[in-house]
Amino acid sequence: MKSNKHIFIFSLAVIFLLNISLFAQTDAKSMVEKFYQFHNSRNGVLSLHELKLHKKFFTNELYKLFLNELKREEEFIRKNHSDKPHFGDGLPFKPFEECVVNEKNYRNTYEIKEVSVKSNVAIVEVIFYQPKQCDGKLIDKYQIELTKSKNNWLINDWVFSDETKLSNDLKREQY
Repeated sequence: MKSNKHIFIFSLAVIFLLNISLFAQTDAKSMVEKFYQFHNSRNGVLSLHELKLHKKFFTNELYKLFLNELKREEEFIRKNHSDKPHFGDGLPFKPFEECVVNEKNYRNTYEIKEVSVKSNVAIVEVIFYQPKQCDGKLIDKYQIELTKSKNNWLINDWVFSDETKLSNDLKREQY
C-alpha cells in the first residue's frame, strides 16, 4: 500500500514539474512574440524615446547597454555630421526589409520556435523568411536569450546566425 502511495505522489510531482517546464517554455516564447508584435509596430530607429518604449522587454543589463550606445552615437554624430552612426539603419532585431515586387514593398515574415529552458535562461529561435511574393526563402535565424526575472521573462541578448551577440557589439571598444 505504501509503495502505491509513493508512486502516486512521485507521479504527481513529475506531472507538476513537467507542467511548470511547459508553462515556462510557452511564457518565454510568448514574450518574444509580444516583443516582435510591438517592435514591428514601431519605426525601429534607435532613440531614447523608442528605447524607453522597448524597456519592458529587456533586462536591466541590456537596457543599460542600449543607453550607453545612445551616448556613444550622440558623440559620434557630433564629430561626424555626415556619417551614419553604427545603428543608423535601426536596431538589429530583424533582417532589413528588402522585398519589392512591382514597386511595392513587402514585409519579411517570421516564425518563432524551438524554446529551450534551463533554470532561469530560455533560448527562443526566430526564423525570418522573405514573403511569398519574393519566393518565401529563408533569410536568417536569430536566437534570443531570455532571463527569468521574478515572474516574467526578459530579453537579455540576441545571438545572430554567425554566432555574434548583440551584447558584444554594444560593448565594442571602438565606435
